[in-house]
Amino acid sequence: MKRIGWAYLGVMILLVCTVIIAMMCGPSVISWQHMTMTDYNTIFNIRLPRLVADLVGGAALAISGALYQATFRNPIADAGILGISAGAELFTVVAALVIPGTLWFKVSGSLIGGTIVLVVLVTLQQFLSPTQLILVGVAMDAAITGVQKILNANQLNGLATVTWTGTMVLAVVGVITIIAALFVAHWGNYLKVSDEFLGSVGLNPRLLRTSLLIIATILATCTTAVIGIVAFLGIIVPQSCRVIIGRNYQDLIPFAGLCGAWLLSATDTFGRLIVQPSEISAQIILAIVGGPFLIVMLVKGKRAI
Repeated sequence: MKRIGWAYLGVMILLVCTVIIAMMCGPSVISWQHMTMTDYNTIFNIRLPRLVADLVGGAALAISGALYQATFRNPIADAGILGISAGAELFTVVAALVIPGTLWFKVSGSLIGGTIVLVVLVTLQQFLSPTQLILVGVAMDAAITGVQKILNANQLNGLATVTWTGTMVLAVVGVITIIAALFVAHWGNYLKVSDEFLGSVGLNPRLLRTSLLIIATILATCTTAVIGIVAFLGIIVPQSCRVIIGRNYQDLIPFAGLCGAWLLSATDTFGRLIVQPSEISAQIILAIVGGPFLIVMLVKGKRAI
């Protein structure tokens, strides 16, 4: 318990420091003592909505990854790896082409696209090993990305262009769904044992698994609709958190959410500051870090869920 408390304290300190740096630093450095109207506009209309999107989106993706890993019983299951994020983004693009400028329509399209990919994966799960299922997800991701290129669709969303409208949608849907995930976090522990054992003690494994998949998919697709695909965060954070605090999902889910919020905000802030006045997107940074992280996981054969 003491170890978990220190872990929370450490992440909270990192998060507070990151928030301060994100608010005050950029192409223009802002001082609390001498703020102009331009500074107020920069903070509240440019940096703050982006930071809130970082925090909610990072928490959502980390929790989503942990839940996918619990339900598919695979430590590298993640919306990006499984093709769910790609399906969500494709339908976001289609929705934006059908009714331009309607954010809720884009979010609905994203949810539909992610759900379609999820249904395919769940249907095939009974015929495939966990490794084969991941390969199917990777194949669907490649195919869907190819369709997007045929449509000549540029990425319509991202942290660099996020506004209060998109941030508020993500905040409302994300926070509500994250709270739901916290309430059912202990279900992830139940899925570590066989379905036969769960049935013998009066639990419905299909209901548990379906509920967690729904929550994970809402978190992943809503985030994708607003800030685009952020690969590997849903693998890096849950796996790192398991090393720090263990595999109890009642501890893992809230801690992963906090760590995910910090990681996305930290990488986004770093990307904004490292090559001013240009920037490197958080997606690129996480892809650079996440690729080697996944390779190390596979080489060491870590199967922790």
